[in-house]
Amino acid sequence: MPAIKKTSAAKKHKMRVLVGVRTLNEAEFFLTRGADEVYCGLPEIPNHGVTAENFSSEKELKATIDLAKKLGKQVFIVANDVFPAAVFPKAAAKVAELVRYGASGVIIRDMALLEYFRKHKLKTYFTLSTLGLCFNREALKFFKERGVARIVLPQHLSPAEAAPMFDKKFGMDIEVFCLPLFYEVNINSLCSLSCPCSQEAVTDPRLQKAYTCLSALKRSDDGGFYTMPMPNSETLLNYFYDYYHLGAKCMKVARGPNGEEVIELFYKSLLLTRLLEKGVSRAAFVHEGKKIASSSQNYGKRYIVKRF
Repeated sequence: MPAIKKTSAAKKHKMRVLVGVRTLNEAEFFLTRGADEVYCGLPEIPNHGVTAENFSSEKELKATIDLAKKLGKQVFIVANDVFPAAVFPKAAAKVAELVRYGASGVIIRDMALLEYFRKHKLKTYFTLSTLGLCFNREALKFFKERGVARIVLPQHLSPAEAAPMFDKKFGMDIEVFCLPLFYEVNINSLCSLSCPCSQEAVTDPRLQKAYTCLSALKRSDDGGFYTMPMPNSETLLNYFYDYYHLGAKCMKVARGPNGEEVIELFYKSLLLTRLLEKGVSRAAFVHEGKKIASSSQNYGKRYIVKRF
C-alpha cells in the first residue's frame, strides 16, 4: 500500500496508552504496567457498554481516581452515549461530580454535555468518542470550536483520508485504536447488531443470530459463504504505522467484560506501540507486527465475563 506523507507532527514520539477498566484492581494492574490513562463508567451514566463493562460502585471509581493521582496518571469518565431527557439532569450532574472529584476528563458523544458544563462554569478535557462520527477536518473543526480537546478516530477511515485532520493548526489531540488487534467491521453508532470484533468468520448457526455482522452467510448461487469484507492484518498494521507517523497522540485499548482478553490486547498493543516508538521501518514493523498480532480475537470471547 502507498505510504502516507509524514507531517511535521510525525517525529518520533511516545504515544499515550489508554485502557478501559471496570474495577480498581484492573486500573492498578494497567497503570503500573505501562498504561498512562484509564477510562471507566458507571451504569447510571449512559455509555456505550454492557453493564459488566462498568464499575459496580461510585466508591470504587473514586478510589481509582485517587490511585491515578498518586501515580501521576489520568482517569477519564466514559459518557459516550446519548443522554435521554428523563435521565439527563441526574446523569450529567453525576459526571460533573466526578470531574470535581478529580477525574481528568470525559469521553462524550452527546454534545448537550458540553452545554451543561458551560452553563455550570465547569471546565474539563473532553474527548469525542468514535460514536461522535468525526470523519473529516470540517467535522473536527466543528467539535474543536465547541470545546472538544481530543477525538477518537473512527476505525473506518484510512490514514490517507484522515491525514488532513492531523493539521497542527487545529490543536486537536488524536487517539486511535490499535487497529491490528481491534477492528469493528460496522460503524458502531449506526449499527444495532451485537458485534464483537474479529477477523474470523462465524459458521456455527447457533452464533449467527447473535453475531450477524460477521456471520458467514451461505450463497444461493454456488453454495459458498459470504462474509462482510474486513482489512487483513497487513493492511491494519500499515494503517497503525501511518497513524503513528501522522502524529497520533494516544493508543486506545478497548474495555470489555473479559479481563483476560483485555490483558492480552493490552500487552500486544503495548508491544506494537513500543516498536513504533523505536523508529523501526515500515517493513520491519509489519514483519514483527505479524508475529505479535498473529491471531485475531476469538469471536465472542470478548463478551465472556471474567474478572481479575
